[in-house]
Amino acid sequence: MRKNFIIKALCSFPAILIIGYFVPVLAVILALFRYVVYGKTHFYRTPVVLLIVGLLLLLPHGLELAMANFNFNLGIPYWAEIVAHPLYPKFTDYGKFLAIFAVILLVVTYVLRNFIEGLSSKFSSLMNGYYQDRAKREDEIEKEVKLESKVKEIESAQNTPHVVKCPSCGKTNHITGTVGRCKSCRSAIEYKAPKK
Repeated sequence: MRKNFIIKALCSFPAILIIGYFVPVLAVILALFRYVVYGKTHFYRTPVVLLIVGLLLLLPHGLELAMANFNFNLGIPYWAEIVAHPLYPKFTDYGKFLAIFAVILLVVTYVLRNFIEGLSSKFSSLMNGYYQDRAKREDEIEKEVKLESKVKEIESAQNTPHVVKCPSCGKTNHITGTVGRCKSCRSAIEYKAPKK
């Protein structure tokens, strides 16, 4: 969107200032549109430039008030013609509009930017906490599953049938575990693991 020539021309400072002189509402819309186009790179540039231009337009009015209140003359040539010109009050009003709009825009952007940054940092910390808790829980579940599988291995090893010869009758028996009874003579038999 920044590469489009028409959008660049509409969002430029000269366009905003010239259009703002004739249609102030459209200048406000274009300044806000400039935030959309150049939001990340020129965040504070727009209100600062508008404030500087507004103060420069108000400079003759301020000098006029200072000269009237303190009774001094700066010796500026053609000063009376500048102040008496019919466009002078319009430029003064336009300077007031630019200065007020720039201050409001600066305050709003500062507050919104800090609010959005605070909100995003809080959200990211919440999400990081959630992911850390989830990773901990998954590790615990994995440990529990490994422990259960080890217990099942041990139980299955204990329940494996062993072939044992009865010492009383000599019959071959299958017993689970290490101790059992002979099926024919009912005497106690014991499985002894072969020595390694």
